[in-house]
Amino acid sequence: MERRAVEAMGGPLVAEFERLTDIVENGYCMGCGLCTQVVEPGAIEMGFTGNGQIRPRARRALEPGEEARICRVCPGVSVNGPFDGALERPDAVWGDLRRVVSGHAADAALRFRASTGGVMTAINRYLLESARVAFVLQVEPGGADALSSDPVLVREPERLLDGAQSRYGASAPLAAIREALALGERFAVSLKPCDIAGVRNLQREDACARELIVFTQTMFCGTVPSRESSFEFFRRRGVDPRREPPSAFQWRGNGCPGPTVGQTADGQVLEGTYNELWNDNPWTTQYRCKICPDAIGLQADIATGDTWPGGAPVGESEGTNAIIAHTAIGLEVLEACEREGRLVLRAAEPRWLDSVQPHHVRLRRSFAARVEGASLGGLPTPRFEALAAEACAAGLSETELADAFGGSLKRVRAGQGDEADTYDDWVAVGAPQ
Repeated sequence: MERRAVEAMGGPLVAEFERLTDIVENGYCMGCGLCTQVVEPGAIEMGFTGNGQIRPRARRALEPGEEARICRVCPGVSVNGPFDGALERPDAVWGDLRRVVSGHAADAALRFRASTGGVMTAINRYLLESARVAFVLQVEPGGADALSSDPVLVREPERLLDGAQSRYGASAPLAAIREALALGERFAVSLKPCDIAGVRNLQREDACARELIVFTQTMFCGTVPSRESSFEFFRRRGVDPRREPPSAFQWRGNGCPGPTVGQTADGQVLEGTYNELWNDNPWTTQYRCKICPDAIGLQADIATGDTWPGGAPVGESEGTNAIIAHTAIGLEVLEACEREGRLVLRAAEPRWLDSVQPHHVRLRRSFAARVEGASLGGLPTPRFEALAAEACAAGLSETELADAFGGSLKRVRAGQGDEADTYDDWVAVGAPQ
């Protein structure tokens, strides 16, 4: 890791994560649900905390071996990136760039329905229709309320559209990984970057996961907000979403980015803009996202994202994805989709990615300094390795690194980690909220 900021402050890094409670109570949990799958079934369950995030809780005392395995596979505290081997076309920020393109789904209806250009759904459709996989693990609306999502194993190409639009809401998609593996069929995983990191951690330990999970793809992630962020959309329109739970909610889509649309139980339709959702609402996100070492899917076979100059939409567009094929299979699948006319692609360069995703460039370049600031502030130190931390940090000045380090240290010392994620207000998934 980049250590200059820490050395300037004169503080050693201490304490590692040893228990599930260390991960949750120090703000490094992301709610993926993988921990429930690497111990005895039912030993850990997922639930909502009072601040609207989904978190695990042990139903019995965990054995030391169980605690150790949880800490090894948890993508919140253990991320082993791709920079530990020979990369074909390495880029310090964006990873192994087998191919970089802009593109969109050739199917105009899919392109319109999707949150950006429909690339992920088009690829998943190809995987199913070509029988390269038996099903796709993704999320779709469901769960405790309209703002939550359920993991689903999708076998029918037409059902993929149910999860085609971005879901900025709580979900525990890897809580379905045991069920998926038990089927003994080859499948794809189409989830957030941190979920893919969890899948890769599992594959390092589990031969069945290595054999059956044959393709992964992800999006450039815009953080996992609390449900309170979306609840505020309704409050601004005079509706109390806790008293009157919404029956449906669409963060974006039906255009690019498309409108934000909520529906109340009595059928009232409330509409706003995507920019309002991000800029006018109090957008609170989980602490782990603020120090994320990989929100762009470095370990996925294919990663995609928005293509808004400067990083924010100005009006509506037809929808185009930035697309990176990181691996040999990612490149093979991308080219197959192009060859079959499922995707319309155009060559692009890495520095174009910088221009349309500048916030991700800043996060990648500063993540090590942020993590070290948090560690010096008293949080345990995660294992973030092979992530080109020093090469990334070399793109920032000493002042910028010190600012990132100091801001993170100040935040933690002020108690602004994930302090609301306690078990005092925890409610099991599926229970009334």
